[in-house]
Amino acid sequence: MSDTRRNRRQRRSLVPKIVFAVIIVLIIAAAAFIYNRHSLTYDQMDLNTYYGLTSDNQAALVVNDTVLDVKGLVKNGKIYVDYDTVENNLNPGFFWEKDTQELLLTLPDGTQKWKPDDGSGAVLLDGDQVYISAECIAENSDIDMKTYENPWRVVARTKWTNLTAETVTEDDVIRYRGGPKADVLCSVKAGDTVVLTGNADEWCQVSTSDGFIGYILKSRLKTAADGTISHTTDSRFVFDHQMVDYKVNLAWQYCSAQDDGTGAFSELTRDAEGLNTISPTWFSFSGDDGTLTSYASADYVNMAHQAGLKVWGCLQDLSGSQVDIGDILMNQDSRTKAIDTLVQAAEDTQMDGINVDIETVTEENVPQYLQFLRELSVAAHEKNLVVSVDNYVPAYTTYLNRTEQAKTVDYLIIMGYDEHYAGSDEAGSVASLPFVKQGIEDTLAEVSADQVIDAIPFYTRGWTTVSGEKPSSEAFGMDEADEWVKSIGIQTSWDSKTGQYTGSVTDGDETYSIWLEDEKSIEEKMKLIAKENIAGVAAWRLGYERSDVWKIIEQYLNQ
Repeated sequence: MSDTRRNRRQRRSLVPKIVFAVIIVLIIAAAAFIYNRHSLTYDQMDLNTYYGLTSDNQAALVVNDTVLDVKGLVKNGKIYVDYDTVENNLNPGFFWEKDTQELLLTLPDGTQKWKPDDGSGAVLLDGDQVYISAECIAENSDIDMKTYENPWRVVARTKWTNLTAETVTEDDVIRYRGGPKADVLCSVKAGDTVVLTGNADEWCQVSTSDGFIGYILKSRLKTAADGTISHTTDSRFVFDHQMVDYKVNLAWQYCSAQDDGTGAFSELTRDAEGLNTISPTWFSFSGDDGTLTSYASADYVNMAHQAGLKVWGCLQDLSGSQVDIGDILMNQDSRTKAIDTLVQAAEDTQMDGINVDIETVTEENVPQYLQFLRELSVAAHEKNLVVSVDNYVPAYTTYLNRTEQAKTVDYLIIMGYDEHYAGSDEAGSVASLPFVKQGIEDTLAEVSADQVIDAIPFYTRGWTTVSGEKPSSEAFGMDEADEWVKSIGIQTSWDSKTGQYTGSVTDGDETYSIWLEDEKSIEEKMKLIAKENIAGVAAWRLGYERSDVWKIIEQYLNQ
């Protein structure tokens, strides 16, 4: 065989070997790539970085499976939480009394107090900033809350509904992000319970009981039994309520220094079939120290009781008042003076409840307003008095914290009117059907139906609009409104959208318009009230209605 042929054969035999070697190398490289990509690493993440802690005196705050941006303060081995964060996220029942530099917490059995220098360590002042110890918060709040070290953190839960609990099926770790290469936050053991906060194809976001929100393989989880994460309410924090065992049918009676209500009572209530509660406007603030003007009358209460009516004396603070409600309510002595006056008047006259109609509360005033309601409710309930509170619809007053009100007061009354009021920029309905409906629905999102009463208007507004100017209006009762419509020459027609007869007419530069409240509009509102099965109805005010509306109210209220 020639050398040329032999060399050619040897070269042909090397080709498969080289190809095979290349394939093996590629397989090994691919396997290494796959292994490196999918193999688990266990690098521990720096937890101070995870929580955003930049100094040793900071503590993370984890509330309802969320790490808050704000940090707690660590001092003398204790974690403190600033007052605003406590109010907004943990327990709005705490109240800082600026004048006396005291922290108050009103519970059914009375008011607890702490001072920064009382030795308890419950309250800390850092300049003007108030801090409450996590220990004090946990011991005096109906929440689940624990503190941890390394790093310092508070983990709290105030909500236990609409949670998806999962059980860890085998020992594993929680990672900062989804994926095998992500840093590790903490370890979990088989049988641990976590809250599912996010769901992906392979990795799930979960929250652990000790305050880590991270990721674990979906295959490591199984759905836990219902009720795995639950809470038993502590009776120490539950206020007794003075609820009545019937649907409330209430109307306000306007009273003044000239007539405490006794003179007009019989005439105003003569045709009020089904009315079971009356609220005379007897009380108003007359001084920043909590002094009240009172028209309370034992003779009136006696007349009402003989007519089968309960009496809830009304405390009013309306727009245009000469006193600042914020100045009154921020001071404990002023609150106490007003409350003592109300409760004593109730005892002297034998009235059955107190209706609070404070309409000038701003967002800034809400904490002291809620504290006033707590203190009033405790004092009133000791005397078996019903406490009701009037609120404009939530769309106008989202800040009023109706959930917190409902913890202490007995009834929340929606003022389902003044959709358009005397100072409105445009003419419109006082209480259109969609407005009333939305007010009820929004309130029921915060308060249970058995505490909600919807107030309807017996009045309407006749509007006069001059071209290019802001409209003016005049409030009318039902008969007066009809007379005004006739005198102006307005032709009204039924508007199913607003649930009212409405109409307008133009005379020169002036346009006259009206959205009537009458028997038919009241019936449409009562249908809503009956459908939602709330605690009752109220009406502003006696004397504006026609007698036929009472039959309509009673018909739907007691369905």
